[in-house]
Amino acid sequence: MISSGRLAFGLLLGGLMFAQQEDLGRKSERAAQAMSLGRFEEAAGLYRQLNLALPGNAGLLANLGLALHSAGRHKEALAPLRAALKLDPNSKPALIFLGLAHLKLGEPAKAIEPLTRALKADASDRIVLFELGDALLAVGRAEEAASHFRKLTGLDPKHAKAWQGLGLSYLALSRLAFETLEKATQNSPYWYSLLGQSKAEQGQYRTAFYLYRKALEAAPSMEGAHAAIAEIYRKTGHSDWAAVEDAKERESKPGKPPNAYLQATRYSGLALDAFARLTALPPTAEIHELMGYALRIQKRHRESAEEFGRAFELEPANRRLGEEFARSLWLNRDYEAAQPLLEKLNLSFELGDTLLQLQQPEKAIPHLEAAVKRTPARLEPHASLARAYVRVNRHADAVEHLKIALPLDDDGSLHFQLSRAYERLGRGTEAARARAKYEAMAARDEARKQTLDKERQITAP
Repeated sequence: MISSGRLAFGLLLGGLMFAQQEDLGRKSERAAQAMSLGRFEEAAGLYRQLNLALPGNAGLLANLGLALHSAGRHKEALAPLRAALKLDPNSKPALIFLGLAHLKLGEPAKAIEPLTRALKADASDRIVLFELGDALLAVGRAEEAASHFRKLTGLDPKHAKAWQGLGLSYLALSRLAFETLEKATQNSPYWYSLLGQSKAEQGQYRTAFYLYRKALEAAPSMEGAHAAIAEIYRKTGHSDWAAVEDAKERESKPGKPPNAYLQATRYSGLALDAFARLTALPPTAEIHELMGYALRIQKRHRESAEEFGRAFELEPANRRLGEEFARSLWLNRDYEAAQPLLEKLNLSFELGDTLLQLQQPEKAIPHLEAAVKRTPARLEPHASLARAYVRVNRHADAVEHLKIALPLDDDGSLHFQLSRAYERLGRGTEAARARAKYEAMAARDEARKQTLDKERQITAP
């Protein structure tokens, strides 16, 4: 027979346990509601309390990781997500958000393994297909990335980012094939032809004309080269000359191009097809972003800035789009328009260089020093910082950074700056040596320009 005291204690303990369970249930509901309302910090706090009360629960750990990730605390999200996977290695939410957290932290290589495992659980998961494709593309595994983007476009033909990823994957594969061709057979007719095609697509018709002519010097009956020259003639107002080249094209003979050439042209065509599908969709930030990158590659920076500007208008909270818009304005030398956006986004190098170009070297120097400290192996910030030091008569500091940046000097201008800095420091021998190097480089550069200008005239057949 149970004594009244023991019965009372049992009832009290049971009541406390019921109250605790009821409290945990309410917290769980509040956490889920906070997540649905976008109050991620609140949700993270509640999930922390739940994990303390119920340790070793894979679902609650995954929910805490998701809440932290959604709050932008991606590094903190890693630990609970990994702990959840130790308890439940097949937890799809934990796998997905562990991969996404690594992507947000700029660690695409670490994102691949959990996202691959998540995709095995559901091969048609559109989020995982896209994010895994993005991670693979970021680490240079473009062929694998293309397979995931291709599958995603089949599942969702209106997925703009999938078409963008597919096009960029094909571009990367085309570039890789071109590099293979360049290493194996540089200056071959096929190498010249591919380079000519690239320049023609960028509207650089004189350079393209020269390159196609070089291809024909090596292979006079090469298929496609005369047709390409005919198209250049038409675009530059020489339709009578184009007819001559069209006739020569009909006499050309098919050759056996290297495999790398065939791959480069094939992937280039596939990239154009993907981009055409993208541009056929209703206007989105992704479309304008892609066009911005494509125009930047062609060094058409004004048009690139316009495209990134349109993308940023559609997604004003997207920092990356803001950065690319500001960067294209800077590349287009539209410094006054770029400055306020660069200041807002704190892009050290571009902002410092902009202030230097606007004749404000004193203000430029702290930003350029920060850029050099952040990426010491990048040479461009060293060059700009050296120029800024020269402007404020800090010649010893300028010499240090000019010497680092010299590999960038393709026209002698950095050697000229170095000679001037040495002169100001009274180091005459070193100044004379740098000046002689500058004069030799400047003369060679001028001769090269004159030769190229003469060679790259669009002349009659």
